[in-house]
Amino acid sequence: MTALAHGSALTTATCVLVDVRDCGVTGVRWAAACAEALGIGLVVQAAGNDPAHAEVAALVAELPGLPVHVERHDCSPPARWEGALVVISRQQALAMPPIAGGDCRDVVVVRGNPAAIAGRFGVVTAVLDSVGGEGVLQRATTLCRARGATRLRVLSRPCPKPGDSLDAAADLVHAACPDVIVELVHVPRSVAEETRLFPSDLLVVSGRERGPGEGLQPAARAALHHAPCPVLFSCS
Repeated sequence: MTALAHGSALTTATCVLVDVRDCGVTGVRWAAACAEALGIGLVVQAAGNDPAHAEVAALVAELPGLPVHVERHDCSPPARWEGALVVISRQQALAMPPIAGGDCRDVVVVRGNPAAIAGRFGVVTAVLDSVGGEGVLQRATTLCRARGATRLRVLSRPCPKPGDSLDAAADLVHAACPDVIVELVHVPRSVAEETRLFPSDLLVVSGRERGPGEGLQPAARAALHHAPCPVLFSCS
């Protein structure tokens, strides 16, 4: 595993893109907090007569330093927003597998209990699957640094033996985030069991397919269905 890059796909994103009709005010609030933490802009897609529009405007007013662009659904054609981190609901994610789609942007599915969505646990959990593990670790490290998380839990699938690449991953995280406590999970544990026993603000998994047309990897699929917190799918 190579050294963790400080300029991962998250830090080079132009904005966090969220749709009010899909995610509601809760999703917009999460997206705004993420954009502010990363130091990038927020793009909100909304209809002009959306009943949540006033709530979103009030929320944005609470963050005067955050660059915000509101894009109306009835504008044609809609902007694609290259480099955006896309926030969607679990319902939309289930309707559009695989998560990565065609443009390979990272995707966050906002769901879970209010404490997790509000980031009150101070924990980010990274699940390293057979494909895309390095990107997962980079994004988890970036979010720990940006959002002030104090702990990063790292699981690997399949479960590794002590002394292998998981320990090397911990060393890389320590080098990038010396104030973050890294907890390596050396026991076989499902995503559902891990998030139940150790509540997390964010679960980071790979959104890349196992192979052409094979769909999400097991950990990502389990996270989409069972995680009680927002899930970031690393797709690039």
